[in-house]
Amino acid sequence: MALDKTADDQPAGAITEKKGKATPGRRTRKVKKTKAEPQGNAVTRPLYMTVDYFSNVRSELNKVAWPTREDTRRLTILCINVTIASAIFLGILAVIWSEFMRIGLNPGNAWMLLAAIVAMVGGAFYMIRRGSI
Repeated sequence: MALDKTADDQPAGAITEKKGKATPGRRTRKVKKTKAEPQGNAVTRPLYMTVDYFSNVRSELNKVAWPTREDTRRLTILCINVTIASAIFLGILAVIWSEFMRIGLNPGNAWMLLAAIVAMVGGAFYMIRRGSI
């Protein structure tokens, strides 16, 4: 009756009957490497390679999930708005900085430049600490 037992009847951790041969490992397994033979001769091979390249490009472009017309329009408007806002902000910053430089170059007003820089840095630290930025 001992031969009628199945794997489900055996207790956990029981040794099963051996297969009689070792399972091949990944390191010792021989993999057949197929190398594509180049088509044509030295004159026609570049043509075949170019055609193959463009067919692969077309295949990859067919896999792309292109955005809809509405998504493209919305993202374009967003990009233009962010670019304009950044340009205005940097322009204002450049004007303010050039005024500080013009005022600061006068020997009597050098303290105003220092006070403005300290105020800007202090305000930035305050806003960062408060969590506004």
